[in-house]
Amino acid sequence: MASLADVFKEKKRLNWLKAWLAIDIAKSGLEHLADNEAQTFHQHIYNQVTSTLKSQSATCTSCNTTNLLRNQKCPNQICDKVCQAIIKEHRYTKCSWNNTSAPLWQTHYWEIAKCYIQTDGYADKISIQDTDFNGVVSFMLNCTRFDRKFSFPITMGRPTLNKPACLLYKAREVHKAVRHSSLMEVTDVDLQDYFTTLNNLLKDSSHLSQDNVAKNAVVKLAQLEKDTLLLTTTEMMCFLDAVGTTLKQHLKGIAKDVVDASVNDLRVNTELCIDKIKDFMSNCKQELAKQADIHKQDIDEHVDSKKQGIDDHTGRLKQGMDEHADRHKQGLNEHADRHKQGMDEHADRQKQDMDEHAGRHKQSIDKHADRHKQGIDEHASRHKQCLYKQAEKCIKDIQEQFGNTTFTETTYKQSCEEMLGALTKYYRKRFCHINIFPLDDWTEEKLLDIYMPPNIQLMAKEGGHFKKTGEQILKYKNILLSDTEPNQHIFIQGEAGYGKSTFLAKLVMDWCTITSEQSAETTLPIDDKTTRFSSYTHMRYSNVFDDLTSLKDFKFVFHVTLRESVGQFEIEKMINTQIVDSIYSSEEDRGKAYMLLNEIMKRERCFVLLDGLDEWFGTRDHHNLPTLADVHSLCVLLITTRPWKMTEAKILDSQICKLLQLDGVNNVFEVSRKILGCRKEFKGSQDLDKKQSEFESYVRKYGLLKHLYSPMMLCLIVHSWTKGTELKGSICEKYSLLLECLFKKANTETSEFQEPPYRCFTETQNIQPNIEHLNRLAEAAFYLLFSDSQEKALVFTITELKIFNLGQLDQDNFALKSGILSATRKSYALRSSSSFSFIHKSIQEFLAAYHIACNTNLIDDVISGYLNRHKDGYLGISQVFIFLCGLNISAANKLSGMMDEHDVGCLQPIRLGIYSSLQNTILAGFREAVANQQKDIVLKLSVYYFNVDNDMQDLHNIWTNNKSSVLSMVVYCDRESSATRGESASQIEFDLSSCMKLKSLVLNGKGILLIDCASTSTAEHPVGIVLKSADPFQCADPPPVLPSIEDIKMSNVTCSSTFLRSLFSTLLTLDHVVTCDLPMIYIECEEAAEREIRAFIYKELNKSITIQTNNVNPHLFNALHGLNIKDLSLSVLWGGFNLQHVELQSQSLSSLTQLEKLSIEVGCDNPGLWKALYGLNIKSLSLSGFWEGLCVKNVESMSQSLSSLTQLETLSIEVKYDSPWLWKALHGLNIKSLSLRGFCEGLCMKNVELQSKSLSSLTQLETLSIKVEYDSPGLWKVLYGLNIKSLSLRGFWEGLCVKNVESLSQSLSSLTQLETLSIEVKYDSPCLWMALHGLNIKSLSLRGFCEGLCMKHVELQLKSLSSLTQLETLSIKVEYDSPGLWKALHGLNIKSLSLRAEWGGVNVENVELLSQSLSSLTQLETLSIEVQYDSPGLLKAVHGLNIKSLSLRAEWGGVNVENVELQSQSLPSLTQLETLSIKVGLATPGLWKALHGLNIKSLSIYEKGLNADHDELLSQALESLTQLETLTLHVKTYKQLKLPQSLKDLNIYCNALLPSEVLELVDTLPTRTQRIESNLKLCCSLEFLTIENIPLEEYTAIQQELETRKNVTVERFKILHGRLETIVFIHCQ
Repeated sequence: MASLADVFKEKKRLNWLKAWLAIDIAKSGLEHLADNEAQTFHQHIYNQVTSTLKSQSATCTSCNTTNLLRNQKCPNQICDKVCQAIIKEHRYTKCSWNNTSAPLWQTHYWEIAKCYIQTDGYADKISIQDTDFNGVVSFMLNCTRFDRKFSFPITMGRPTLNKPACLLYKAREVHKAVRHSSLMEVTDVDLQDYFTTLNNLLKDSSHLSQDNVAKNAVVKLAQLEKDTLLLTTTEMMCFLDAVGTTLKQHLKGIAKDVVDASVNDLRVNTELCIDKIKDFMSNCKQELAKQADIHKQDIDEHVDSKKQGIDDHTGRLKQGMDEHADRHKQGLNEHADRHKQGMDEHADRQKQDMDEHAGRHKQSIDKHADRHKQGIDEHASRHKQCLYKQAEKCIKDIQEQFGNTTFTETTYKQSCEEMLGALTKYYRKRFCHINIFPLDDWTEEKLLDIYMPPNIQLMAKEGGHFKKTGEQILKYKNILLSDTEPNQHIFIQGEAGYGKSTFLAKLVMDWCTITSEQSAETTLPIDDKTTRFSSYTHMRYSNVFDDLTSLKDFKFVFHVTLRESVGQFEIEKMINTQIVDSIYSSEEDRGKAYMLLNEIMKRERCFVLLDGLDEWFGTRDHHNLPTLADVHSLCVLLITTRPWKMTEAKILDSQICKLLQLDGVNNVFEVSRKILGCRKEFKGSQDLDKKQSEFESYVRKYGLLKHLYSPMMLCLIVHSWTKGTELKGSICEKYSLLLECLFKKANTETSEFQEPPYRCFTETQNIQPNIEHLNRLAEAAFYLLFSDSQEKALVFTITELKIFNLGQLDQDNFALKSGILSATRKSYALRSSSSFSFIHKSIQEFLAAYHIACNTNLIDDVISGYLNRHKDGYLGISQVFIFLCGLNISAANKLSGMMDEHDVGCLQPIRLGIYSSLQNTILAGFREAVANQQKDIVLKLSVYYFNVDNDMQDLHNIWTNNKSSVLSMVVYCDRESSATRGESASQIEFDLSSCMKLKSLVLNGKGILLIDCASTSTAEHPVGIVLKSADPFQCADPPPVLPSIEDIKMSNVTCSSTFLRSLFSTLLTLDHVVTCDLPMIYIECEEAAEREIRAFIYKELNKSITIQTNNVNPHLFNALHGLNIKDLSLSVLWGGFNLQHVELQSQSLSSLTQLEKLSIEVGCDNPGLWKALYGLNIKSLSLSGFWEGLCVKNVESMSQSLSSLTQLETLSIEVKYDSPWLWKALHGLNIKSLSLRGFCEGLCMKNVELQSKSLSSLTQLETLSIKVEYDSPGLWKVLYGLNIKSLSLRGFWEGLCVKNVESLSQSLSSLTQLETLSIEVKYDSPCLWMALHGLNIKSLSLRGFCEGLCMKHVELQLKSLSSLTQLETLSIKVEYDSPGLWKALHGLNIKSLSLRAEWGGVNVENVELLSQSLSSLTQLETLSIEVQYDSPGLLKAVHGLNIKSLSLRAEWGGVNVENVELQSQSLPSLTQLETLSIKVGLATPGLWKALHGLNIKSLSIYEKGLNADHDELLSQALESLTQLETLTLHVKTYKQLKLPQSLKDLNIYCNALLPSEVLELVDTLPTRTQRIESNLKLCCSLEFLTIENIPLEEYTAIQQELETRKNVTVERFKILHGRLETIVFIHCQ
């Protein structure tokens, strides 16, 4: 026996081989994480890049890498941005461009990953499987996205003593050491180290420890570390020969797989040792050759010995003859003549004897050599055959050892062919015939005889939901491809009975046909007969979906009925259960087929058809769709479903490659003709033509055409008509007939209802005798359908049937005999059982609706709870609801209210243009109720989407009954009126006066007319929107109009001349914010030139309106006339306001008698502006120019206009540049506040005399703010002697450069009334402090523009600040901390002090000086300090102060004081403290302990995240604050805390909260108080992010839950941009 060590003769080389295996196993363990991240990164880049483009589906494959590196721009604006994104994520920004190809970036994600592999040579690697260990690890090391995937920091650069190598770096070094080993040796110590490194990497706690692929790799490493493989020399040779040969074939791409993944890893990674293997094999061959040489030597020796014997014999004869000749020579000579003839004869005889003897010996030698040669050949052949057998056995043993279940290439192909044949045979039996109506045998026909192509349309997303595009799908390739790109996930939606299942059956049969024809024409078994069938047979039916070659690309098609796999979500298991188990009988065959199926789905392009998603429920663990394993990525999914399921399942757009709508068949009468032709009595063409014509007349007479598009309904209607029963449009009537026919099969007894319980049962004869059976079936249908065990809702067992007393499984079972229930037998290993279902889901739904109609209490008792437990369940019961509308409208009205309530909850928050999937259900229910002549139809619906291009009269009737509760409306009408087309005028009118809850309104289309009163309505437009039902002047107390409206958008609509004013007037009555977007509206007037208005209107609180418009339309000013606006802002998008209609504008503004504040952004200065402003009673005016300041030219007009504003108190003007006209116009105004600034530059202050005279004339002026161009003596002269109380000065682009100290000092000193001074200087200078000396100001704010004040002139600054004896508030922005700062502050009598530094907080280093300085501020009440870094000195400095308010924060991280003793001493020492605000970087137990027992009334904590380890300490601290009234928490995550009973206001701001946590938080709030005041309540304000993967309706349900509580009032509840804001009042006892 020999071991693996014999290959290399020693242990170290065996270790080397094991190390190679270990590396490749580790690579397989990293693949899943690396590959997933590569895909995620690829998707992230392209989502980010395409989001900025007009078309997010834009692509580019034309750019090459070289051009991009030369900074050449991508023509589609894609590739260059992708290139920059790749570089941005590279750890060293040095990407390996030789490894990648830019044209492949968008379609092959691994091309981007290869940019991070530092060495070249990977250009031809198309996936991670092709990439070696070094490449995978390089990708992880160099891409910064993996920083979040490992628990350790990834090594950057070369490792050092202070920066050791990470596990990824070490793993790469292992690979280098093994690969570049010149001796191909690894010591035991090194090998153990290699195993440790790779194991630790694969067990990393961040992600890999939870990765199943990595876990499997860890197990394999452990097996490899302990493995010992003993083989004979011959077995070893066969093994290495097989491995070596397979390795070469694999490297050349000739074969895919021979052995399992582990052996593949061994072969791939032993490339460098092939030469050594060859040497070993050569030695073995030489050993065999030596054995052959030995045999050859024996033969040669034998031949030589025989030859020697012959030679000796011949020599002896010669010698004897010579002797004899010598003896007789003389005698012979004498007798020569006499005996010459005799001697010649004798010699001839001897010669002949010798030749014969030699010939005999030669023949003997040849025979002997041939025998030996034959023996050698036989021996070699036996050895060769043995070697082959041993090689097969060796490979099999290795496969078993590593758990391999793969197939050799030969066996795989053979197994695939066998399964393919069995699968096509199975499909042909299953789908060859269809039951066109499950009542009589005559209705079962061949699929291809009865089949007609369906009407399939492409759907595309528009306005937030999918709509039909009108594009018909006529070929399989149109389903499978989108712009030549294959679709991976395809959905076909259609209503019940519309032919989705039949279409899939036809697709399967077409695939069977084209698959069979690839080899030869096949036989098709039908009804135990053999029929020749060709793929071209179907051409006689239609040329639609005739491109069978499009299906040829799929090696296999797997058809799965999802209702048979409820509770499963893995598609492979579904196929095994439904198909493999049906094809194979024994467990052994099934086990092999399971493994083969897995291999097929890995290797081959398969088409998986999943029929009936709406009849499937997953495992309730967020599996909204059946799933494919990642390794089955070549498979394409086609899923059929009803439309409601597409919404209920919350299928992401990224999961939908293509969505199609199947609306029944195209040519319904062609189908009806085929069905009629199947009947024996209509086989003749003349009879068939006559019968078909009669049927078409019947359909048109009763308006049944719309029902024929459903193949199931079509079959029912044709069948009933041939039996003499005429249907007239009710769906309930059709299903009643269906029950009638089914019951007849089980019981022929007939009897009619004396008083039918429902109209659809009128004249039925087989239902009344079987009413008990009907009731039991209906009860079962209801309770199974509304069962919480949804996996049993549609498919159930005998156990469930027994519960409802539906009989035994025998030939007399009514449900089975009638065909209402169908049974399916399933075989298992130990037993067999049957599953049951109704013949069609719609039958079960009709029976369930019947049961509800008979027992209306079930709506409250059962359905209500069911809908609460299944949030989207209201969509799933849509067909039940429609049936109920036809049976019992009272019950349907009630159920619609529940469904609408859940629909509104799911649609929160109500947004513009929102679409409700419930609308189609309610509309269908309404029509069914009308068809059944129901009265008092009051179905509930809150969200509407009207499209007048379709028939919408029924929907309008529903809306009319729900006006008062409508929440959202979208009305679209882009067609001309009937009158303009010469037809009779008809108009649908919407009266909005009763829409008290309407929040969102969207109107779009030229067919819509908006009018303010119903009396002014006109029929010239198909749609009329009435704002008020009657003239408000005729009503003593007109009701509020649209009191809840929040968003309005109107596009391409026409308004009456008075509508816009009525709309504005309505908005002003509201007490909340409203946005009104008018992209384009037309005013109904004679002047066609200026009919268009484009504007955006924002109505704020307190009757404030902002209007942005593209054109200054006179009708817009007409609309504003006389309104009660207090604050008006006017601007023009892409330009300033151009006041052209001066008279009109002046009248409109003058009519705004309540206007107090006006802001106008003008395009240019013109006389019209000043005329329009003339004489207004406004108190505040702001004027600016678009893109630049106002260019003041019309000084006289401006002066007259401003002077006429007698109530004006505040004036703000932004001018283009300084000019004398500005100052002249300001002269003598009675304003109290003036703000002047230049747009491109500050005011230059050169016209000193004029400016001084102008400002001095403003005798009422109290506040002045000026932005100057630069410091000049003129500025200070202009300010001299003003009576202002507040002055703010700053320079343009930078602060003032204070140089003219004397002028500045004199000027400031002359401002005797000045109380507040704010100056922004360019830099600190002595001149500033000199100028401030001795001022009587109360508030001073100083800051530098580019840097803070340096506080170097200590003596000067101290003297200056000390001289400000009236100073109470001081705010200084310093450059950095210095002793001079604290000295300058010492002993001031200020009450409030705020300190911060320019580039961060104050760096507290001079603790003693700071402490002395703060202690000396004996009047200080409020202190706010922003420090650069936290330090203990800060808390020491504030110790013992008598301040009432303290705010501490650190710029870089927050306060992180860990000294518990210091915290506990400092804060309690502040005995007068009432308000405390702290930004906490890292909370410590000491901080919370320090808060304990403080007498503060207000506490604010800003923390990165409350530490769960210390939240109990914080709770105890908060509970001890008995005087606390206001608590504000800014935290990353919120923990439930105990709160004091004294609390009045609670404000919480955090990153994210679960819905359950919000309710728990409210539950923990104090509900009792010890305060004596009346009407006590606690105000709780919450603001937090919602969690992405939690449905929004779970958050909206919070409001509903809170509103049910007696002691809770919800003041505000709003969700916007992923953030929830709410204000809740808790009423205390």
